[in-house]
Amino acid sequence: MAVAAVAAVGLGACGDDEGGAARPSDADAVADCGRARVVAEDLAWDPACLEVPADVPVVVEVVNRDDGVNHNLHLPDAPGGPSTELAAGPVVQELALQLPAGTYRYVCDIHPTMVGELRAGGQPGP
Repeated sequence: MAVAAVAAVGLGACGDDEGGAARPSDADAVADCGRARVVAEDLAWDPACLEVPADVPVVVEVVNRDDGVNHNLHLPDAPGGPSTELAAGPVVQELALQLPAGTYRYVCDIHPTMVGELRAGGQPGP
């Protein structure tokens, strides 16, 4: 899938159950150029929830910080089941997405307890 540059796309971490914003970390999505980041560390995803606009090209940077441990990011419920390759850390991979509105789980195929949620919805920013 070709990736187009998208300026000022609204990406972010999902809010908590109380409707508030999630605490920022170095793995929070970045609101520039249609890019987001997810970090695999200590057999967990950070953040565990991302929000992206629907039907807009987005690149997810997948950072594996677990030295010598294989991880991938797979969205099995998304159209086409997009996934990065299994790769031993430390390594950085990119996954190009353009998803219809919906909620999709992301998982590491060989560590099924590493589960997160990607929410595609809303409209891109101005």
